[in-house]
Amino acid sequence: MMNEDVIKAMDLPDPMEVTKMVTKIVGQSQRLVLNFMQRQTAEGSLGMADPTGVGAAFVDMTTRLMFNPAALVSAQVNLWNDYVGLWQRGMSALVGGGTQKTPATADPRFSDDTWQDNILFDFVKQSYLLTARWVQTTVKEAEGMDEQTAKKVDFFTRQFVDALSPTNFVLTNPEVLRATVESSGQNLLNGLSNLLDDL
Repeated sequence: MMNEDVIKAMDLPDPMEVTKMVTKIVGQSQRLVLNFMQRQTAEGSLGMADPTGVGAAFVDMTTRLMFNPAALVSAQVNLWNDYVGLWQRGMSALVGGGTQKTPATADPRFSDDTWQDNILFDFVKQSYLLTARWVQTTVKEAEGMDEQTAKKVDFFTRQFVDALSPTNFVLTNPEVLRATVESSGQNLLNGLSNLLDDL
């Protein structure tokens, strides 16, 4: 059974207000994206070229990983063990009556106290960090790539892993959730508009 203090600490907004806000955001964001796509189509900017050879680099890396299945199995077992430990700590904190403080990460994306103090957000953060470390380690351990290809794969893997950080998504970022509730979703519309202008 979930600890009542944890439920109270979540301080969730009124579901009807959230529904209205989401409906408004969806309607306005659809218009923004439609306008963007129309501009891109008119300018002929929708091509998918690969002048940097990123696709070929990842094919090379994947092929090399496939020729070393023992390393992949070992990496997968390590990830599995890390997740079992994470689940055990999370369940222990959940049924034990509160958050088990995890060591603060040096990653500034997780500096908000909610990432440490809230069981759910701490779990999301720890899960992301485990997976990110696993992906990056697995890619770095692919043997036989030339130096340039290895650097390219490492760079773009880091970009990919960083892009998937829970801090980049509304529902998994406590700071953005607070700002969304406080601004009735205007922060999301402004951000989407800025993104589309940049593109």
